[in-house]
Amino acid sequence: MNPKNKVLFFQIKDIKIKLIRIIQTAMHHFEKKENFLIRVADEASLKFVDELLWRQPQEGFLPHSISEEKCEDYIVITKSKENLNNAHFLFNLSQEIIDLDTSYKIIYDFDDFTSLKKQEKSKKRFEIYRQANLRIESS
Repeated sequence: MNPKNKVLFFQIKDIKIKLIRIIQTAMHHFEKKENFLIRVADEASLKFVDELLWRQPQEGFLPHSISEEKCEDYIVITKSKENLNNAHFLFNLSQEIIDLDTSYKIIYDFDDFTSLKKQEKSKKRFEIYRQANLRIESS
């Protein structure tokens, strides 16, 4: 892995902050016209994030698509493990270990304290990222 690749862990203690982080991060990359991929674990999560981005921010919405195949949209929500829109920025919402694709400059993830199970999975992912020699930051 390139030392320029990094993981940014957001420390989360409640669900509201988790949602705000997803929206803010997606909006940041959309405004910069940077491709951004949001990886989720299942159909329920896919629908939830889709609805979230259509409702927020309050002054509008974030244009995005749901896809399982290659596309050119700036924001893509997917269950696929592939980088469908050639994004350099990935938000891992799957709570599972991801393939460490070297094309991602930043992988966003949660250091999730909302439940013991989520906290344990966060620690496992943290260890995988560390073993891959990714630079890890916390916010």
